[in-house]
Amino acid sequence: MSAPSAINNAKQILVGGTPSSAITTTTLKDATFIANAGEIGIFTPEGLRILETGSSPVAGVSVAASPDMDFVLAISRGASASPIVSDVMKGSSVTVANKKAYAAATEQVTAVGYNGTSGLIADVATYAGELYKVGILVHQFLSGTDSEKLKAGYYQSQLTDGQAEIALGLANSINKNFAREVSNSSGDKPVVAEVRCNNAGAPYSASTGILTVVKGSTQVSAATAIDGDGQAVGDFWRAGLTTSDDVYKIVALDTTNEVMTLDRPYTGDSGTFAATASQGITAALGAAANWGVVLEGKPVAFDVKKKRYAKVRFDVTLNEAFGSTVASNTTNASEGNGTYEAVAQLERFLNGFRGESYEMGEPFIFNVDGDMLADSAVAGGGYNIISIAFSSSHVVSFQNEVAPKELILAIPATTPGYAGASADDITDVLEDIIPANAQIAGDLAI
Repeated sequence: MSAPSAINNAKQILVGGTPSSAITTTTLKDATFIANAGEIGIFTPEGLRILETGSSPVAGVSVAASPDMDFVLAISRGASASPIVSDVMKGSSVTVANKKAYAAATEQVTAVGYNGTSGLIADVATYAGELYKVGILVHQFLSGTDSEKLKAGYYQSQLTDGQAEIALGLANSINKNFAREVSNSSGDKPVVAEVRCNNAGAPYSASTGILTVVKGSTQVSAATAIDGDGQAVGDFWRAGLTTSDDVYKIVALDTTNEVMTLDRPYTGDSGTFAATASQGITAALGAAANWGVVLEGKPVAFDVKKKRYAKVRFDVTLNEAFGSTVASNTTNASEGNGTYEAVAQLERFLNGFRGESYEMGEPFIFNVDGDMLADSAVAGGGYNIISIAFSSSHVVSFQNEVAPKELILAIPATTPGYAGASADDITDVLEDIIPANAQIAGDLAI
């Protein structure tokens, strides 16, 4: 399928895969290239393979790269479908050629008080008996507007409360407030509150045995004896082995059915903890420790056809009861670079535009769903990106019409042989064709 070269001011994308053969050096129409699904190749407009300068071309099959020559890029979709081919580009018309390595997306994490490394809920004695409020201004990630949603967590402290009670009470209130929101595929709300404690804790042993937990439940069951390590009501249970793991208070112990009840529903994934994979903190040690609440943004549901790619972002404010307690981001939200969601969304938009270019109804227009190549299971977790900005020139009504365009190459982060790990790969060939001053990073190797 050829790209509609007559469309001006356009952006195109080719999403590569991980083919069975590292690289082929055949023509565009050769069965070897066509069958090597996922390979991106570089060819002359006539379909001859372009090889790196210094390679030995084969007559009628390949040619050596030369500065400023005309070329196209094409991706094989396997023997059952024709390759997708880019516009014809001239090396001298390329103004910018740049690369960017895949970077994983991150979710926002904001800590109030202790964050797993440092901090505390300060001035507890000064503000004993006060109402604690955490205001959470969630940016409206589910719409295209500038609207915002205000959420909050509250805890009415008692005169005898310490940091632990405040942190546990706020986390419970925040999670109850967000319980009204839509869950993602993992059952998580947009923002989940967890509790942190700086006491190192003591790992449980075989005396307690394997612990079984269920997301959303307040009960944890033990394989052996729920009080086998001496835990008691009022002690704390840490769902892990580090000070960055969530902490819960034990509010009841059923030694007949070997079940302990937590102060709030468990927010982690359902599963089991090996005998030594979680910890206990005594009530006395917990009372002497520093505590905090950590708010974690969770992945938003994504559907390439109807739910745009977005990250949860929110601002946190504390009322005067927190005194000098600090709220700060430990991780900022980022969509990453070359993530599956971003590539799939861009691919659908750009290829959908190409599919509708002739404004004709069925059966003349094709359904673009069959041309979507972004893969949620892409090797390496995402895509390295090469962007080529160029201009196309056509004589229209006896005058030269120049239109800016861009071609984006999305290549699995494992860098298959056709894009940097083999002789005659496309990055080396492009470097031979495109002017050196257009190669922003100095080269296109990824």
